[in-house]
Amino acid sequence: MFKRLLVLFAIASLAFGVTACGSDSDSDGGGGDSANVTKLEANTWKLMNIATGGSATSLPNTIDAPTLEFKDGKVNVFAGCNSGSGEAEIGEKTITFGPIAMTKKACQGIASQVEQYVNLVIVGEAGYSFSQGNLTLEGKDVSLILTPA
Repeated sequence: MFKRLLVLFAIASLAFGVTACGSDSDSDGGGGDSANVTKLEANTWKLMNIATGGSATSLPNTIDAPTLEFKDGKVNVFAGCNSGSGEAEIGEKTITFGPIAMTKKACQGIASQVEQYVNLVIVGEAGYSFSQGNLTLEGKDVSLILTPA
């Protein structure tokens, strides 16, 4: 099913004129949990790219970009169609997402596919890093590259 979603997303991306770009894995610093919490909480993070298999695909401008907002051990999520909130424990290199209570709208098309990728990453533990002002959340099969909104 995941491979089918990847194929569908790739086809939809081409249809919407989405461009591919490489991802930069260099970190622009860290500094412990406190500094990372401050950096994460300073912005609402807007999804810019979805990375799989070593390359990143930009979102089409025809959909509302998913967002994440971290504050006081919680995260507010707009996943592309549905929204919700839950706990998010920020460590030095990982974020552990608790259960996220999401709305249950019936989503269609590319927004639904993007939401599925977001939901794969915001379950359990995800690695994270900062590079060139952007935030990368690393799931098992998918990474999300977010930029300050």
